[in-house]
Amino acid sequence: MLFFGNSLLNRRSSLALISAFLTVLPVASPFAQELPEFDKLAPLAAPLKVPIVPPLKPTCTGAGVILMDAVSGQVLYEKDADKPRPMASTTKIMTALLLVENLPETEIITASKIAANTKESSVHLKAGEKLTAKDLLRAILLRSANDGCVAAAERISGSEAKFADRMNQRARELGATHTHFVNPHGLHNIAHYTTPRDLALIARAAMLQSRIAEVVCLQKCVIARSSSSKDVSLRNHSHFLGKYFGADGIKTGWTIPAGKCYVGSVTRNGWRLISVTLKSKDYVADTKSLMDYGFGRFAPVTLLEANTVAGVCPVTNGTASEVVAVTQGRVQAIQKVGENSPIEKRVTLDPVSAPLNVGATIGRVEVFSGTKLLSTVPLVSRDAVAQVSPTLLGRTTTKSGLWGRLGLLSIIFGGCLVSFRYVKRNSKRTRSRIGTSPKGSGNRRNRLAESVRNLDR
Repeated sequence: MLFFGNSLLNRRSSLALISAFLTVLPVASPFAQELPEFDKLAPLAAPLKVPIVPPLKPTCTGAGVILMDAVSGQVLYEKDADKPRPMASTTKIMTALLLVENLPETEIITASKIAANTKESSVHLKAGEKLTAKDLLRAILLRSANDGCVAAAERISGSEAKFADRMNQRARELGATHTHFVNPHGLHNIAHYTTPRDLALIARAAMLQSRIAEVVCLQKCVIARSSSSKDVSLRNHSHFLGKYFGADGIKTGWTIPAGKCYVGSVTRNGWRLISVTLKSKDYVADTKSLMDYGFGRFAPVTLLEANTVAGVCPVTNGTASEVVAVTQGRVQAIQKVGENSPIEKRVTLDPVSAPLNVGATIGRVEVFSGTKLLSTVPLVSRDAVAQVSPTLLGRTTTKSGLWGRLGLLSIIFGGCLVSFRYVKRNSKRTRSRIGTSPKGSGNRRNRLAESVRNLDR
């Protein structure tokens, strides 16, 4: 019994020593407890726990780069941002934008023989194969499918050439005036180019479309196909997603002339920054450096929320004489952390004429820091204003002008009536005088004759 007791005591001592050893060195033991759940499920939360000192200036290998606030378009950093360069598959951001602006998700697109024979990156469409616009958008943005781009272009405009014209028109509408498209996919052509600034403007517009924003943040998805093809699993080409906190897009691109290209998006606490790097040696490192600089050195200042009343705009030729102007989006400025430069917003309302639709641009809000223009947000019509019907004079006018013209007609008519009565009354007097004149003359002759007879007597 004593031996057994001693052995038991020794065992307990040994277990105590082992337990203490495991407490000191838990990683070295296979019996160590599992890591807490939050450590396992927060792959990139660590940078938030240990704040990173933001760089004083981004270090980028890209030949042309830019960092832009997605809401205001304010530029936080740029390098050769206005020099035209080939953009490779980042072209597909514009193709995707036109697709969602023109086709609903349920629209069926049939691949032509031309689309099926498009080279390089593809989902291997077969001639006659049918895809929904929803799945085609995923093929374009995740797989970077050139054949899908051609199918979309032909469905929307009838041909690649006509679709390219539409791409150029849309680019001009967005202010991308140094961009020229010749195809919907970005395969190299000397006449196919953009600038980092223009590409960021196009990306801003694209990310306002929820259908695009929901796709570009996906790392993989599965699509449905009408053919027997088993190529239904799509994986995003981006190596930036999943490696940076808040990364949610947007598109890669690569050709030998263009080099590595990337349009990035990161959103933190509702604030989105968009970056562009063209002809980069390492687009992931470039994008990370730009985003570290942006989120570390700057902060947004909200001046007006979206749909805020900013003024009342006069309207001509309408059933209403004025319309309420509201902000199309949030009005914000970006300031360096620690700086409190005065920010001024200026409202400008344009002269407008009916008919006017809801959402029609009728002015703008400009944000200034001193004399520097930071951003511009359109003002749009809150209500619709119909055009008035033509008046009896054959002209369109405002409501007040219509009553004015009716009043003028009333005055003219009244004047004519008074003149008519005056002429009628005067004509009666004239006839009365004319009628009494012969009688007066006869009396004078009679009196003259009587005077003559008196003289004879």
